[in-house]
Amino acid sequence: MTRNRSWLRQQLPLLGGEPTPVPGAGAASATGVVAEAPGARPTTSERGAADGPAPTEATEPTSSGPVVDAPEAPDAPEVSEAPEAEGPGAPVPADEQAERKRRSQRRKEWRQEERARRYAARRSVRFPVFTRSVLLWMIIFALFGLAFGASGAFWWTHFNTQVSEIREETRDIEARSSEALAQIEAERNAALTQIDQSLTPLSGFLSEARTIQLAELFSPSVWFVATLDEAGAPSVGSAFSVSTSDGETLLVTSFSTVRAASVQPGPEIALRNGVEEVPATLVNFDADRDLALLRTTRGNIPALEWANDDQQAQALGSRVFPVSGFGGAGASLTSGIVIDQNAAGFLHTAPVGLFMQGGPIVTADGKVLGVASVDYKPLGFDPGEVHFSVQIAVVCEKLLDCSRGLDRPGDEPAAPVDPAQN
Repeated sequence: MTRNRSWLRQQLPLLGGEPTPVPGAGAASATGVVAEAPGARPTTSERGAADGPAPTEATEPTSSGPVVDAPEAPDAPEVSEAPEAEGPGAPVPADEQAERKRRSQRRKEWRQEERARRYAARRSVRFPVFTRSVLLWMIIFALFGLAFGASGAFWWTHFNTQVSEIREETRDIEARSSEALAQIEAERNAALTQIDQSLTPLSGFLSEARTIQLAELFSPSVWFVATLDEAGAPSVGSAFSVSTSDGETLLVTSFSTVRAASVQPGPEIALRNGVEEVPATLVNFDADRDLALLRTTRGNIPALEWANDDQQAQALGSRVFPVSGFGGAGASLTSGIVIDQNAAGFLHTAPVGLFMQGGPIVTADGKVLGVASVDYKPLGFDPGEVHFSVQIAVVCEKLLDCSRGLDRPGDEPAAPVDPAQN
């Protein structure tokens, strides 16, 4: 038993170092060597020895150092053999009691040493509190880093997957955009066509209101004509510029308005536009078509644009607007529709008063289509509330030389023709 304990004490320091000495331990504990105390109870073999008491074996050191022999124990006093006690109630010898106390004391010391050794061993393998805290936080941070790294890798992979899908979906975006734009443009054109078709019945009325409201745009070109007839009574009408320059302007009007001026001496002819009034002279006329040409020294009167040949040839069914030089805005308009067209001119339903005769008949886009007249009767009778009008192209055939255009006066017009000769 003693050898087993010594071997165990020799091996345990390898785990945790030397055990911490326990206060109160005996000399054997301090030196690390345990020896049998003198006067130990001899074994059975010792009892039979003739010599005195033999020294006991020293225990092995508790450290990993070299093994030293324990000092020899002093000679034990001779003990006379006592007669063996007979029966359970026999008294115990004194030396036996002392031996038991020594054994109890050694066991107590050994237990103290064992507890100290175990405590030292436990402390040798434990980390300090600070070191354990640092290691704990390092482990926690490592786990968090691993978690964040794993989540980042997952989301990065997911992001790359989404980007790849978007790239695949938008690879032909230009072609699809072009197709979409073409489809939108086609639908837009179809919608505009449907709107135009729906508004066709109203287009005439819409253009009529719009054109009438734009009367002030015609006022610089259309002038009010005031003169006298053969009986000396007032005769009025309208005239519009067909050619102008810095020094003079040529205007077309109705021959019925200036008939008295065709015979010399004739009454004076005055042109009025707002508060401005300028004199004019008769330079040419065509009594059969109720056309007359006036000249004034007032220059730079803007000329109106004429309708082209196609518009004049296809005037049937179009909406027309006779323009007068009389009105609060400097001009006034009425509206009607061309209901007939032939070589003599066109028949329209627009009202024409005496102050409007000789004025231009314009289309919805503001171009001159003909000359308004009350007395033009190519069929030989009065048509009543509807009126005939000559096309504007007749002016170039009967009154003006239009070969060089109408931006300035042409050659000297022909001399007035005496109406009595017609």
